[in-house]
Amino acid sequence: MRHELAESLAATGRYGEALREFERAAADLSKAGGAPAARLESDVRRAEVLELTGQEDAARQIFDSLVRYYDEQEPGDAPSLTAAARAHERLGKYQDAAALYTEAVEADPTFIEAHLGAGRLFTEKYNYAEAAEFFADALKINPNNARAHLGVAANQRLEGGAEMTAALARALEINPNLVEARALAAALELEAGEDDDASAEIEKGLRVNPGSAEIHALRAAQLYLQDKDFGPAAAQALAVNPRDGALYETLAHYATITRRTSEAAEFSRRAVALQPRLWRAHLSLGMALLRLGRMEEGRAAVEKAFEGDPFNVWAKNTLDLLDALRDFRETRRGAFRIKAGAHESDVLGPLAADLLEEAAAKLTAKYRFTPKGDVVVELFPNHEDFAVRALGLPGLGALGVCFGPVIAQDSPSARPEGQFNWGSTLWHEYAHVITLQMTDYRIPRWFSEGLSVYEERRARPGWGDDWNPSVLRALAVGRWFKIAELDAGFMRPRRADDVPLAYFQASQVVEFITDRYGFDAVLRMLALYRDKARTPEVLRQALKLTEAEFDRAFAEYVGAKARPLQLALGAAGAEEVTRLPKDEVLKRLGAQETFALHLRAGALFRAEGDAASAARHFRRAAELFPYYTGPGNAYEAMADIFEKQADAEGAALALELLVKLDENNLGALRRLAGLRLEQGDRSRALEALRLSFYVAPFDHAAHARAGELYLENKDGTAALAEFAAALALRPPNVAEANYNVARAYHALGRAAEAKRSVLRALEAAPAFEKAQELLLTITGQ
Repeated sequence: MRHELAESLAATGRYGEALREFERAAADLSKAGGAPAARLESDVRRAEVLELTGQEDAARQIFDSLVRYYDEQEPGDAPSLTAAARAHERLGKYQDAAALYTEAVEADPTFIEAHLGAGRLFTEKYNYAEAAEFFADALKINPNNARAHLGVAANQRLEGGAEMTAALARALEINPNLVEARALAAALELEAGEDDDASAEIEKGLRVNPGSAEIHALRAAQLYLQDKDFGPAAAQALAVNPRDGALYETLAHYATITRRTSEAAEFSRRAVALQPRLWRAHLSLGMALLRLGRMEEGRAAVEKAFEGDPFNVWAKNTLDLLDALRDFRETRRGAFRIKAGAHESDVLGPLAADLLEEAAAKLTAKYRFTPKGDVVVELFPNHEDFAVRALGLPGLGALGVCFGPVIAQDSPSARPEGQFNWGSTLWHEYAHVITLQMTDYRIPRWFSEGLSVYEERRARPGWGDDWNPSVLRALAVGRWFKIAELDAGFMRPRRADDVPLAYFQASQVVEFITDRYGFDAVLRMLALYRDKARTPEVLRQALKLTEAEFDRAFAEYVGAKARPLQLALGAAGAEEVTRLPKDEVLKRLGAQETFALHLRAGALFRAEGDAASAARHFRRAAELFPYYTGPGNAYEAMADIFEKQADAEGAALALELLVKLDENNLGALRRLAGLRLEQGDRSRALEALRLSFYVAPFDHAAHARAGELYLENKDGTAALAEFAAALALRPPNVAEANYNVARAYHALGRAAEAKRSVLRALEAAPAFEKAQELLLTITGQ
């Protein structure tokens, strides 16, 4: 009874009384000759409360005594083994703890505390799959155990989704006073930007336990996110535990997910100063420093985290990544430092530098802001390395991330050819550099992402997301977000398509603002966010709209855009239409025009050899719904028809329409370049080749072809860049590649470099006549 009284006192924040009752419970049990396991449970709980209140040395003494008891007595019952496991866990002996939990489960498979302890430990050590098995087994023992449902939710936190939400809701349904569940609910609401819901969860938690340091830390984080004084809330957490490094670790987490990386680093420093053995905080510090480009300091902090907790896979993976980064080579151009794999740097470095200089020239003028200091760009040839670099930031696109002064993204070789436009991604991330810095990192996620996609669309034809059936269906069923909920679509998605939907909707919000109010309204909004205004006030001041008025006006705007597209798609599914015979297709077209019916009609007429009718239907399909660029699209079908008719101009125009919508269609870009060359249009051939390099830059023949065209256009500088890229890609004919570089140098009047390059060509192929002739020309013989 004393033990249960102590549990109630601890759960309500009366920690001093709880400690006395745990101690009395253990003493009473000892006097009465009670079960050793019960004494161990009271001792381990007393130690945990001591630790919770900052009395780490006293707690460690008890944990050490429990470990000694286990070593000397070798208990075999599940409760004793579980108590010993918890003591080992708190002392950082994680492998021993895991083995003891497993032994406890084997000793008594129905002892639920062993399953819960193992599930918690495995979750904390990032072994989510095995943790899930322990929680599942716990729920088989007791389906109504609130802590088991909470364990499932915590285990799913990184991925989010319906399973996590349902498990947390079930935990609170069973036990509305489970403060740990209230804390998780509040944390999730804060991540999603739902202030009112977070406040409600925090208040409910504090009503049960006014001394919960975790809840007070969340209150401090909420105030921090609101740019308010969080000092009093932080002081309340520290009053419970003066050595509560977790307070500042929590603040660092929210600074991180809102891209305030410098502040995340400072909070993490304070966390490790208060609690030096809080290894998660050392990792948080290291990650923040790495994201600021302070690589050596960051590595040292991550190494310390891994030294203290060698089971931290995030730390291990980050150290492996840093080892890989040592082999990267750097290209410097003005304020840009571009790091890429050694085998890719000579090609990607110059291409990225050219694109970044263009982006900087356009966007700094447009936004009237120049980023501070250098901008570091890291291009990862291995997607898993990029994933490690971006770890811990929820709701990110899978291709790139901006930390403020540092951009990290996949290089084109990280993905199958044709699936990824690295140039579009780089432009997107550089736009973040502008908007994050000019708002002091206070821009909400939806606005920053919306502006980046908006700027992609204006950088190159085809860049940036377009309308598609998925977003149109979501709009039709009322699944687009209200402006107050749009951040949650990124930060706490509930469906698999919430994040891509949020990206597209955010970009349409920016389109709406600029169409209706002009780009100056965007600049006013950015200034207001910098000055710490919240979204309702920003909308009121910059657009003269309440959130509700904004939602109505935006719904009308996107509705007008979407209605003709929704009508064009029609009610019949595309799969059904593809099975219809020609007579049925034409009959239905007589009643209603749809994209799918015209596309089907075009395919049927083409199969019959009626090119004119096929082209007419394909053209109409593209007019009705221009955004379909997948297999069997109208544009490539028209290009095939026109090319067969020897109409190179018609074929090229069809392909130009396609690549203005699908920036990743490498085959179409290469085919377009070939058609323009056939027509003698070097300028547009070069344009298609340049666009193809943002999809597949490692084609030496394409670079050599571009170099030839630049030479023909008397642009020696551009020709040299292309020929140098072709040479860096180690083509099979190294002699010819060096010869081409020599030609470019010669065209630029750089005789010494031209001579060196042509001599390299002759080293590889001494009988190479064109190289011999060029050498004679260079030397004046």
